[in-house]
Amino acid sequence: MVLLSGELPEVLTEDSVAELLDLAAAILDADELELFHDCLNTLSTYGMRAGRRVEVEGAVLTVYEG
Repeated sequence: MVLLSGELPEVLTEDSVAELLDLAAAILDADELELFHDCLNTLSTYGMRAGRRVEVEGAVLTVYEG
């Protein structure tokens, strides 16, 4: 499980995705980072509301508020 803290963007723009990827790059290897990027792309289709959950290739990305 990976937790990233910070402000929750309402919409995932190219800039906000790049910022999240920069944060994740500090703790994920190249394959994990690519999968995380795929999850973010899927998540951006549905929005970044708290409680939103997506699964891509067995990896689950859940957005928490708090």
